[in-house]
Amino acid sequence: MELITENCMPHIKVPELSPEEKALPSSCFYTDYPLYPPNPLQQQILDAGPMRVEDAIPVEHWLDWLQPHGYPRVVYGYTMMPDGSGFYIEYSVTPPTWKSAWRRWYGKWYNQYSRSMKGKKLGNLRYKIWNPIDHWDHRFINGENDKDGVWSLETLDLGAGGDPSCGIPAISHQINLRDYGLTAEKQRELEEADCRAEAVYEEFFDQDGNQLPGHHLVLRFSRPCPLGGRESLNCEWMGWYPRDGKIVRDPDTPVDETYLKNVITHNTIERAHLLQVLPDLYEAYKDLPMDED
Repeated sequence: MELITENCMPHIKVPELSPEEKALPSSCFYTDYPLYPPNPLQQQILDAGPMRVEDAIPVEHWLDWLQPHGYPRVVYGYTMMPDGSGFYIEYSVTPPTWKSAWRRWYGKWYNQYSRSMKGKKLGNLRYKIWNPIDHWDHRFINGENDKDGVWSLETLDLGAGGDPSCGIPAISHQINLRDYGLTAEKQRELEEADCRAEAVYEEFFDQDGNQLPGHHLVLRFSRPCPLGGRESLNCEWMGWYPRDGKIVRDPDTPVDETYLKNVITHNTIERAHLLQVLPDLYEAYKDLPMDED
């Protein structure tokens, strides 16, 4: 990441938009909101290196920590596992002023194209707004919702490659947690405590659409934060995926410590950035047609 310092507040240099993108009214949400690196405490944890393996959540217990109260031993960190798979956990908090309706709306908005961008090979500006250094394109497979999967194209090198369009395409698929160990009783307990859990698995492809080795298993969990707002505990197990009611190992999944650190850093940056951008973006576009430029 190339950092620029203005008024003692460092921010990250982002790629230039194309002339066609600059002409879109939504481009101001890309250009006018600086992208910041992880905060000093997060960066200190990242720079300290991997967490202890024994503090990671084993994939066979991937649903055990879905609880209305309490925390895993480590809530922010990454590590390689003894079997060659990778793990990270990312803790974050949204303020009391944050509205979940904003994020639900954005999930629909950035998975479709504005009318001027349909059919063009410029990526999806709506997705780039979220993380300008790594994001390129994102869309519903069926054009309407995530029922058939969500396709994405991004890099996870924090801008080191300089061209997010050269990233690895991926498709994420929703997982029904009831099919993988979440009981009806536990689901009711979580819902009554205003906890929300969802999971997806990811598969990867080359630029020609041929499937590549590797799978990722992602679990996202949020609940009311004791200090106000909501807290999220999101985990990813790289090298695992669901099949026929079981979580199975994919030993061909490429992953190492550098990749893990890059991914959690990427997620940390984009999560904080969305907190800055989305309230204004939502206010500007919420009442407009979904394909408005």
